[in-house]
Amino acid sequence: MKTLLIMLSVFLLTGCASRVPINISQAPTPDVPLTMAAAAVNDYKNQPVRWGGSILAVHNKPAETEIEVLALPLGDAGRPIEGDQVQGRFLARLNGFFDPAVFAQGRQVTVYGLLEGGENRSIGEKPYAYPVVAVQSHLLWPREPAYAAGNTGYCGYGYYRPYGYYRSGFYPGRFGYGFRGGYYGRYR
Repeated sequence: MKTLLIMLSVFLLTGCASRVPINISQAPTPDVPLTMAAAAVNDYKNQPVRWGGSILAVHNKPAETEIEVLALPLGDAGRPIEGDQVQGRFLARLNGFFDPAVFAQGRQVTVYGLLEGGENRSIGEKPYAYPVVAVQSHLLWPREPAYAAGNTGYCGYGYYRPYGYYRSGFYPGRFGYGFRGGYYGRYR
């Protein structure tokens, strides 16, 4: 009986476990914002950071993969929040090979690691200083399903008139009480 109770509690506890790593779901202390780190990279060098956003490009090198990320604000669990509140760009360097087909442009990613420094590159003809993160852990978020526009989610029973009255039986209608709204010979 005791073994059964232990087994049951283990199954219940594993059912409550989150798949998001703890250093992705919780911000490090102190939490260094990307805008501050980009302005003074050397002041925050070797500080732990947790940043995320939308993947812009993936570059595979012999020993590592470099991901260019458009930084977005993070939600409660560390997932990037879609929108126009762009915080800048950063480079995430991961050890090993990561397939660009999986880490495709537009996918959301959150990374945790140490701020390595900065690297100057250009966006078009404009020079840009990228903060560089040496990634210790990352999470590529699953794509959210697209829903049809205008879907109200209601698949109810019966036909309702614009005033909210059900379409059968006696109910107060436009012409008084009675069957079919008080007007016996007419269907609307």
